[in-house]
Amino acid sequence: MKRNPEKMIFCFLPLLLAAGFLCLPLLTDAAPAAKISIVVDPGRFATAEKAAFAEAEVDWWDDATTDDSACTESYAAVELRNYLRKLTGRKAGDGDAFPIVSGRSLPQGDAIVVGRLANELLAAPSAGDAPALGRDGFRIRKISRDGRNLLLIAGGSRIGTLYGVYGFLQKLGVRWFAPGDSGEYVPRISFARLPDVNESDSPSFLTRGFWAWENRGNDAFFDWMARNRLNLWNTAESNHPRLKKLGMILTCGGHSHIDWFIGPQKEYPYDHPQFSGDERRVPDPYPVSPYFKGDVNGNGKLEYCEAHPEWYGMIKGVRDFDIRDAFGVNYCTSNDDATRELLRGVVGALIGGEEGKRYAPQLAVAEKKPWEADHWSHAESVNFWVLDYGKWCECDRCKALGIPTDRNLRLVHQLRTEMERATKAGLLKRNVQIAFLAYADVVDPPTRPLPDGFDYENCIATFFPIDRCYVHRFDDPACTEINVPYFNRYRGWALDPGRFYRGQIFIGEYYNISGFKGLPIVFTKSMSTDIPYYYGTSARHFHYMHVTTGNWGTRALTNYQMARMLWSPAVDVPALTDEYFSCRYGAAARAMRECYDALERSLVNVKCLKYNLREALKKDDAELFPLNHMKYDRFTPPTDDGPDLLEMVGSIDEAMRRVDRAAAITGLPPAVKARIGEDRSNMTYAWNTIHFYERIVRAVLSRRLGRIDEAKKAFSEAVRLADVMKRDTVSCRNSSTHANADDTFQATMITDVYDRLAAELGFAGSGK
Repeated sequence: MKRNPEKMIFCFLPLLLAAGFLCLPLLTDAAPAAKISIVVDPGRFATAEKAAFAEAEVDWWDDATTDDSACTESYAAVELRNYLRKLTGRKAGDGDAFPIVSGRSLPQGDAIVVGRLANELLAAPSAGDAPALGRDGFRIRKISRDGRNLLLIAGGSRIGTLYGVYGFLQKLGVRWFAPGDSGEYVPRISFARLPDVNESDSPSFLTRGFWAWENRGNDAFFDWMARNRLNLWNTAESNHPRLKKLGMILTCGGHSHIDWFIGPQKEYPYDHPQFSGDERRVPDPYPVSPYFKGDVNGNGKLEYCEAHPEWYGMIKGVRDFDIRDAFGVNYCTSNDDATRELLRGVVGALIGGEEGKRYAPQLAVAEKKPWEADHWSHAESVNFWVLDYGKWCECDRCKALGIPTDRNLRLVHQLRTEMERATKAGLLKRNVQIAFLAYADVVDPPTRPLPDGFDYENCIATFFPIDRCYVHRFDDPACTEINVPYFNRYRGWALDPGRFYRGQIFIGEYYNISGFKGLPIVFTKSMSTDIPYYYGTSARHFHYMHVTTGNWGTRALTNYQMARMLWSPAVDVPALTDEYFSCRYGAAARAMRECYDALERSLVNVKCLKYNLREALKKDDAELFPLNHMKYDRFTPPTDDGPDLLEMVGSIDEAMRRVDRAAAITGLPPAVKARIGEDRSNMTYAWNTIHFYERIVRAVLSRRLGRIDEAKKAFSEAVRLADVMKRDTVSCRNSSTHANADDTFQATMITDVYDRLAAELGFAGSGK
C-alpha cells in the first residue's frame, strides 16, 4: 500500500517536536538517497551477521565479556540495518541499503557507529560518558571526523547499545505496540542525512518486566520486550543465551523453597545415626532429634519430618507438617538447623551442577528438581518467598522474633549471609540479588530494627498490592474500603520517617491477577497516576505477573504503556495514546479510542466482580454487595464509589457497539481490520463474562424474593451464555498455568454457583 507522507508527518509531528530530535528533511521524499554504512566490532566472529546470531557460542556467565558485547552489539547493528531498510524501502540488494561494516576501521563516507567503537570515539572529547550511563543507558551523538559525519550510538554496556539502537529507531517513528510484524508500526521516510543530535537517555526504573516461572515465552514476545527496553524474565525459559543477548535479567524462585528443600515428606538426604539403609550417604551434620521415632509411616525411607519434627511450624501446640508446594504452614524459622538446611538448598541450587549437590546434599536425593530444570545456576536474582498466605509457627521462640515480617527479614539476612559464605569459598561465582516479599501475611512493615549488617544493596522488598482497587489511584484517600489500608502499609515500607526498612522497593503489580483469567482490561488511567507515584516514592523496580504472551488484542495498550512509563514515568500519556490509536487503527482511531474508554469503564471494577462478588455468590451470602465499591444498581456514595454491576453491563455494551462501528468503516487496510477483529474477540470474552455474572446475580436475587419465573428466565439466559463460553478455549489462555482456564465458562470461577442454581431451579443437564 502506498503511504501518504503528509499523514505520516501529521501522525508523528507532536511527538517529534516534543522530542526536539528530527528535522523535517528526514521525513520528506524530496531528498536524494545517501549511502550510510553501519559500523560495529564483531570481535572474534568473522562478520557482524555471524556474531549477531552466535548467542549459543557465547558463555554469558564467565568473567570475559568481549564475546557478550560482540554478539549483542552486532545484533543491534543488524536490527538497525533491517529497520532502516523498512523505513526507507531500500532492499538488501541495493548498494546504498545501509551495509554493515564489520571491524574497527571506519569506511569512506558517512556512517552510524554502534557499540564499543562508538564509546571509544566519544571518550576522547568526553571521558567517562559510558560509565555514567549505567547498564541500560545510552548516548546518541553526531560528530565530524576526517571529513565524514558519524552518528555514534554508545551504551553504558552492550545492553545500553542495543537500547540505544531501539531508542534511535523510536525517534524515527518506529513503534512496537505488540509482538510480531502485525504489532509494529514503521512509517516511510527518506533518510537523507544523519541527524544533528547530542543526547543521553537512561531508564527511570532499573528493573522492568514480568514475573513468571514457566517456559511459556516465544521469540516474538521477547523481541517485543527488548525493543521496548524491558529486561526481566525467568530462568524457566528454555533459551537462556538468546535472552541474555537481548539484555534480560533472569530470575528464579517463588513460594516453594520450603517444600523443595526441606519439605516434610521429602527424603532425608543424610546418614542418620539411628536409621538403617542410608549408610552410603554423607554423614548427618545435625544432632539427633529428641523427638526422633524412626520411620513412622513405614515406607522404608526416612523423611525430613520423621528425622526432625521440631523443624516444622507449631500450630495450637502441635507440630504441623502441612506444606503443599506453595501453601500451608511455614517451617519453624527460629530453628537454626532447619534454616541452615533450607538456605544451603537454595544456595546449592544457585551454584548448580555437582558443586551445588556437594554444597546441599538434598539436591542429589530429590526426585523432582525444578531448580535444575529451571537452570537456577544462570539466575541473577532469586525471589526468596515464604509460603503463599502461609501460617506462621506459634512456638515461644518464634513469637519472640516478632511479627511474621520481622521473622522473614531475619531469614532474608541469613540467606544473604549464606550466599556470602559460598562466594568466599569460590562456589557461588556471581552476585545474586534477593527479592523478598512485602505481601499478604508479611505485608505489614517491620516492627523492629533489621539485623545488623542487613545488605540493602542486594536484598530488595517486593511490595505486592494484591488486594488493591483499580477504580481509584493507589494513594487515593477516598478509597477507604480497599486502597487506604494498603497505602498505609506501603507507607510503612517506603515513606514513614521512622520506618525500620531503609532499602529498595520493588513493585509487583497485578495487571492480570490470576482471578482475571486474561480479561482484556485496560489500565490507562490507573498506570498514568500509579507508576509516577511509585517512582516518586523511590521505587526503582517494577513487574507484573501472569502476562499473556500471545493473543493480546486490547492488552497491547496496557503492556506498551507500561513499558514506556517504566523507562520514563513522565511520558506524555495523552500523546502516547493518541499516537497508539492513530497509528494502529488509522481511520478507525476515533471509534477505537471511544471503544477502549468504554472498555476501561466496564472493567475497572473487575476486582470486586471476580473476587468480592464471586466469593459472596459461592458462599450464598445474604448480602452479595457489602462494599460501597459495587452494588447491583447505580449507587453513588461520597467515598469508595465505583462502577456498579449494571453500569458495567452498560459500559461493555457501549464498547461492543463502538468496536462494531469501527469494524464497519469502509476502506480499512487488512492489517487494521485484523487488529480490530482481535480486539473484538477478546472484548466478547469480557461481554460474556459481565453479562453472565449479571444473569446469575439476577437469578439469585429473584429466587430469594420468591419470583421463581423471573429467576428461571434470568438463569436460562445464563445457560445460553454458558454454552457460548464453553466453546471459547482461546481467550483465557497464554498466561501462567493458574491464571489460565480451559474455557471462558470455567474462567468465570462461579461454575459451582451455576450448578447449584441449575439444580435449585430444575435446569437438569445445564452443568459442566
